Amino acid sequence: MFRQFIRLVWLSLFFALLPTENLLSQDFKTQHFPDEGYLQAWNFTFRNEKYNMFATFLVSNFGPGSYNNGISLLLKSKDQPVFYSTREFDADEYESKKGQFYQKSGENWMEYKNGIYSFYMNYGDWEIKLDYKPRRGSVPISKGRYPLRDEGKFVQADIPFSFSQVTGTIRYKDTTEEVKGVGGLEHILSNEAVYQYSKKWELVRSITKDGHRIFTGGFVGNSDFPGAFYRRVAVLDPTGHLVLEGTVERAEVLDWEKEPTSGYTIPKIEVLHFNEGKCTLLVKRMRPIATMSALENISSFLRFFIQLFFAKPYQIHWYADLKLDCPDWSGEAKGYHSNYLINE
Repeated sequence: MFRQFIRLVWLSLFFALLPTENLLSQDFKTQHFPDEGYLQAWNFTFRNEKYNMFATFLVSNFGPGSYNNGISLLLKSKDQPVFYSTREFDADEYESKKGQFYQKSGENWMEYKNGIYSFYMNYGDWEIKLDYKPRRGSVPISKGRYPLRDEGKFVQADIPFSFSQVTGTIRYKDTTEEVKGVGGLEHILSNEAVYQYSKKWELVRSITKDGHRIFTGGFVGNSDFPGAFYRRVAVLDPTGHLVLEGTVERAEVLDWEKEPTSGYTIPKIEVLHFNEGKCTLLVKRMRPIATMSALENISSFLRFFIQLFFAKPYQIHWYADLKLDCPDWSGEAKGYHSNYLINE
């Protein structure tokens, strides 16, 4: 159970992006692998004028076929403090449907039915039920299974949909409100724990005034990862077709900033160079959304146990401005940037 908690902490610290071509629906449906270390998770995002939300469902093996599972929620409301919590469940509280988009962990669930992706989470004071009408334009982030150092080890990351219409309800204590906004779904499948090969992840999701979507993200590896980092850029047009993509060859930091809550020094303004130096993407961090330590709201024993794997686990979210210059396409966009910090 403690190891599963670590998996949940990691997932709340991670959903990164490495984009490219069309994504098949079976790529992000439930896929159980029997080997120890299997992990699959789905991260729902939601935004409107009042809320910013990141909600995760996860299943993993610590011991072949053990199916540890759980949920994680970060919710920032304009009129409430940041709410962050994880819940974990044993295999006897887990339900899935082979080859389908479905998971039930305790009373919490996610599913796909009649063209709609939905999820439900209950944290006592907070209860959330949201329906997503997927917008065309998916990004198979890692081009399938991206190979890691050890033979047979991989990570696969996808964005099935983004900036899609979302409706539903959010209850806080005795008050329930109907909500509308935009959101997306991000997916990861791996048979290797992320802290064994990386220390920082990021994801930027943005949209232009005319509906083009610009994404960038990836991770900075630790000493065991070949190549030091892996970061990607992709642009989708308003119809959901891929306009351009590329692997980042060089990152140029124009301004650093020490984030006051976490103590991490992170880029405030950065230029990413890709496509043989022909293209650049300027990423400028603007005002903050939320900063959260994964060590908050847990027992001292669990805090000690987590710190055996993560020195300073934080997730930091803020609004961002982007400017892309490329021979094939150029444009400016606004969106939100997530940093998932594992170790310095």
